[in-house]
Amino acid sequence: MKFVLGIVLAAWMLVSGLGCASLLGYKEEPKVQLHEVYVKDADLVGTTLVFVIDVENPNERDIKVDEITYKVFLSGKELTEAKTEKPVTVPAKQSAKVEVPLPVKYTALLGNIGNILMAREVSYRIEGDAKLSFFRIPFSKEGKVELR
Repeated sequence: MKFVLGIVLAAWMLVSGLGCASLLGYKEEPKVQLHEVYVKDADLVGTTLVFVIDVENPNERDIKVDEITYKVFLSGKELTEAKTEKPVTVPAKQSAKVEVPLPVKYTALLGNIGNILMAREVSYRIEGDAKLSFFRIPFSKEGKVELR
């Protein structure tokens, strides 16, 4: 769970405009914290983990993201791809809860589980884009998570 949370938080921070904050008129990075995780739409094929993130906007301007699309890769293999279900606005000097879905098909997870259990660390990559008004901001983040 810690691993998946790290991926989701990294994705949200990348797409919330932090990569080009000064270009968009933002002076400070939003503060991001996990509020809760819940399961949605579980069936025999897979499930969706929904991460509810508290985002605090310390800036004088609202942060508005129309849509976030992303793919998550583990050890070079695609685990999932998704997009946010509705636009997100975090008002200036306020906070908002943002739901980030992470759909997981059991077959994709099982295909990676053997390698993950045997490894000391797992590489991950998140790529996608955030749609803000009339343009998209691409993002990519990769790293490794130590398992032991």
